[in-house]
Amino acid sequence: MQRIVAIFLISILILPHTIHAEYSILDRDGIQTEEIILSFSSASHSNEEVIVIPDNDPFFGIIGANIACRYETSNQSELKPLLVQKDGKLTKHQTIFLESYLNSEDETILVMGKHLNSTYSTMEILGSAPEVAIETAKHVFIQSSTIMIIPYGTDNEYQLSLIASPLANYLNLPVLIYDKNPEELQEVCDILNVKNAYVIGDIQPDLPNINITTLENEEEIQNTVLTAIKEHFGKISYITMANPSDTIPPYIIDSSKTKITDHITNTKLTLLGKSFDIKGTDTKQYTISVPDEINKIQIYGNITQSNNFFADESPIVPIVYMYLYDSQGNVVAYSSSPGYDFGKTYLETLTCNASGNYKIEIRIYNGVKGGYFSQRGISIADVDFEISTTISKLEKPHMPLIPKLSMMAPYLACAHGGILLADSNFELTSSNYSDIASGSGAGPAYDEKLHNFTNSKVNYTIDQLKETLSLIDGHKMLRDYLDGPAWLAILADTNMIPMYYYGPSQKGIYEKGLPSDNPYSLDWNLSVGRLISYDIQDVSLLISRTLFYQNICKEPDENKAWHNKFSFIFGEGYGETGGIFHQIPYSSEIKKYGFESKVYGDLRNSRQIADLLGVYTNANYIEYLGHGDWFWYTPSLYGIDIYSKAIDVAHAKEWVYEKPSIFLTSACLMGRTDGIPPNMNIGLTMLHAGCNCFVGATRETGQEAGLTIFENHLIVDDFSVGEALRGEKRVDREPPTYYVRVLYGDPAFNPYEPNNGFSNQGIPT
Repeated sequence: MQRIVAIFLISILILPHTIHAEYSILDRDGIQTEEIILSFSSASHSNEEVIVIPDNDPFFGIIGANIACRYETSNQSELKPLLVQKDGKLTKHQTIFLESYLNSEDETILVMGKHLNSTYSTMEILGSAPEVAIETAKHVFIQSSTIMIIPYGTDNEYQLSLIASPLANYLNLPVLIYDKNPEELQEVCDILNVKNAYVIGDIQPDLPNINITTLENEEEIQNTVLTAIKEHFGKISYITMANPSDTIPPYIIDSSKTKITDHITNTKLTLLGKSFDIKGTDTKQYTISVPDEINKIQIYGNITQSNNFFADESPIVPIVYMYLYDSQGNVVAYSSSPGYDFGKTYLETLTCNASGNYKIEIRIYNGVKGGYFSQRGISIADVDFEISTTISKLEKPHMPLIPKLSMMAPYLACAHGGILLADSNFELTSSNYSDIASGSGAGPAYDEKLHNFTNSKVNYTIDQLKETLSLIDGHKMLRDYLDGPAWLAILADTNMIPMYYYGPSQKGIYEKGLPSDNPYSLDWNLSVGRLISYDIQDVSLLISRTLFYQNICKEPDENKAWHNKFSFIFGEGYGETGGIFHQIPYSSEIKKYGFESKVYGDLRNSRQIADLLGVYTNANYIEYLGHGDWFWYTPSLYGIDIYSKAIDVAHAKEWVYEKPSIFLTSACLMGRTDGIPPNMNIGLTMLHAGCNCFVGATRETGQEAGLTIFENHLIVDDFSVGEALRGEKRVDREPPTYYVRVLYGDPAFNPYEPNNGFSNQGIPT
């Protein structure tokens, strides 16, 4: 008998991971002689290095997180990158990440749900979410005494499953999905030797001989999760907020499409700040009829043929401006091609019982324009263009700007040892929005009448956050949370978890109010960051770039490595003030902390020089101080042409950052994401291109828009970016910058500094 036990224990030791299970020891005749309970945490034999899930079912986010982040014991964990693919493909930047993270193409990727086209070795578990959950449990776990079963189907069931998902990670339990599949569940329970199950919600799976613990509502779930957190880590530092409704597409009843084709011929001269049409006109207007009830309007404008006066190899390309006015003449959306693509632009809006004749205005500029104090320029346009309009009638006003972000909430929360707060009622465009917005052709970004309702949604969300803090307090962990980094991650766009609108609105711009994430900080007791980018693929990569920051950056091999580079850029037109009084002296100061810093001012701040010198893409820290807007920024204003030297979405979306940089700005509107498609914002474009965080303003800033306090917290105090913003706003409350400065990125992200090195990125150890 001793020999049998010895052989058995040796076999356990050579398994790739430790085990948490019950085993019966058999004699030579197969008769059970005694039972030994081994207190190991997992029985894993999964050797895949990266997990990839599809975006077609939100439950894959829960299954994927269950495998990508696992806590085997209180001091042993396993964390792997979790990426979201679309239509069998990874994005260019996801592929770049894998090239940096994986040591060779022989290392394997675990692909769930849908086939992935990849040059890397893959292990695929394909099928529906319930099917994949079962097969994944059998693939990863050899045995497990306890499992977690989540409900599948309705929105409320997804919400409960999201909130409960961290429990499986902290207790290292397989996650199974109940979908009227008791036989399949029983089979996997038999294979894994399951004795106990946590069952989420009001489902009743028929599993004889399984001891079931039902967690039926959110409070029961959260208390159980917090108990596991306290047992594992002794404290909590991280809360993730998400909206499960972001996985639901707009409720489209029917759509109608129209197309307009036309031609503009215009020669325009600008002298001493005044413009004169020498030939033709640069603008044309058209009327579209918007029906009653709820409608999503999408308008594409693009040049189809250009008899370009300038040479084809010239940096000068035609610029398309487009505006949409409601029947009262109010701007409800506007855009330009620098914020979309070359010779193309796009706008969209949601109308609620605001029927009437709307006006589309399109304007073409093909030429040069410069001179900040006295503009001069010439445009020679001879173009054919097309305007395509789609009006979709909606059953409900529900409209996510960045769909499916909640899929990453389990992974984000668990990787930081945190708790997950999810609620569909966080949404701005909820079912009662159409009543409040009745008669409006735009959202709160352009319509001040909607600010009170928007703010009430923020206040509701804050109330739910405070209730979560009360639960944490009940487990005697609130004091440590508030005295620590107190990270709060908002994993949602501004329709799913809206910003608060302070007043008054600034004069001279179309955008209304001062949108802010400040209230979520509870007067800067919490360190807030909003994790958004172009889409769920980008955000999954942003999270993995942060968690595996040191893996892909690696240690610097020389003093002039990327890690030590800090680029300061100031723009022309009073940006020199900030350059002289902040950037030049601060650039000199941080050299004593090991940085190699350079200041790029009036003579070398254009896009062309920036590309040539790698001002942005080859620097760890980047600070821009100058003029900006939500689709571009214009550091070069005095020369012949502003347009060809500006850094805009159309160009920057193709950039590739050498490593994940931190991008800080003191400029107007570069952080505005409310009421616009995410891929038209210049700040999110930098995240799309490879930055790990972006700090910018949602509206115009003031002359006081400095960053010294923020940067000192990072470089001198070694704070995370969320803590640095909290520290800055506790001290510098000068409006409007205090309200409009926002952080996009994981608030726990802590960039490398030569004097501080790397951090653990808020991963509990």
